[in-house]
Amino acid sequence: MDGPREAAAGTLFGLREGDCFTPGSGLPTEGDPRLKDLSAEVVECEKPHQGEVYGSFQLEDGGFPGTESVAASAYLGCAPLLHDFALDSTALPQVQLFFYHPDATGWTLGNRTVLCWVGPPAGLLEKSLRQDVGGWDEGQLAYLTALRPASEARASQPGEGPEKNLAGATDWAGRMAEGEAESARLLREADGLPAGARGPAEAFADRLDVLSAKMREASKARTEEEFRERMVSSGEGDGAGEEGRMRAAVGLPLPGGGDMAG
Repeated sequence: MDGPREAAAGTLFGLREGDCFTPGSGLPTEGDPRLKDLSAEVVECEKPHQGEVYGSFQLEDGGFPGTESVAASAYLGCAPLLHDFALDSTALPQVQLFFYHPDATGWTLGNRTVLCWVGPPAGLLEKSLRQDVGGWDEGQLAYLTALRPASEARASQPGEGPEKNLAGATDWAGRMAEGEAESARLLREADGLPAGARGPAEAFADRLDVLSAKMREASKARTEEEFRERMVSSGEGDGAGEEGRMRAAVGLPLPGGGDMAG
């Protein structure tokens, strides 16, 4: 778990944090998410590749809890690891979040590892996506740290929508409500922000509070239709304008150069 390695052929089971690789079965798709083989070629991150591992964690032991439960745990467990690897997720190129997790057979054989990785929806990655915390000044780091609860909650969104998994969607909305409210509080209290960022920080915090209230209502939905109605944006957009002004105030690249896809 200490960084990328030299190029080598192997399997998914040998991958570790920082590895850039190309899976033998290609990128998973919604219509065909299952792996056709377990091979993976580890490559130097400066060379074209399809994926990069940003973390892994172990599931609790015991009887196999079912594929849906394992997948739900993967979404929750991978989100904080992404932000340990790349705190400024808004600055990432357009990528999708993937993970490998044990199925019933793998569980029986003792596999409890969830492998968290990112890949582009099209094309290839040309370099590592790992971000260096030392590359940000005090104000930038204060802002990104304050925004982490909201960003982390967003990254934990389940792959299935409310039409297939209403409980997962409402649970996620609840996490969003808590994360956005916490980020609003942290923005207002953040030390180290430049004087010119105080106004944008307050405006962004106000917008996050509005969005938090909307998400809290969505978390109480009892039907898919009710959930979608409550997810309709309230007020002026979804906070992108306030976020852009906040990022400009601390000297970070504006969103739009690439954002996370679910």
